[in-house]
Amino acid sequence: MKRPPENDAAPRDGGAGVNEASDSPDSTSPAGLRLCPPAHRHAPRGTSDLAANRIAGYAVTQRASVLAVIVKAGAFGATDAEIEAATGMRAQSVSPRRGELCALGLIIDSGRRRLTPRGRHAAVWMAARGTGGAP
Repeated sequence: MKRPPENDAAPRDGGAGVNEASDSPDSTSPAGLRLCPPAHRHAPRGTSDLAANRIAGYAVTQRASVLAVIVKAGAFGATDAEIEAATGMRAQSVSPRRGELCALGLIIDSGRRRLTPRGRHAAVWMAARGTGGAP
């Protein structure tokens, strides 16, 4: 199994969780946003911690991939389903990375909606001003 990069915010075995301190250089953004996965809400006890350990080292790269797709889409924007198709990432990875980018102010909800391949309405995400693909 490929070893993840060492510079990500996800906790390692015995590491910091979402609301705890972390020594990672990416644990807090310039805006003060905690980027430590997992952002669990209603998951069974222990499952989010296992997921966080598994994603450790990859979240930074995933955020960059999601942002690149949205920036490249320009004014057309991209839905989560389109980001999944472009990156090959699963929804369970795209959604939290997109949420982090939104919280950082790097992307915005355009207010438009497009149908997903399953016929559901989905938000169209665009790069925020100054991100490289600004509306």
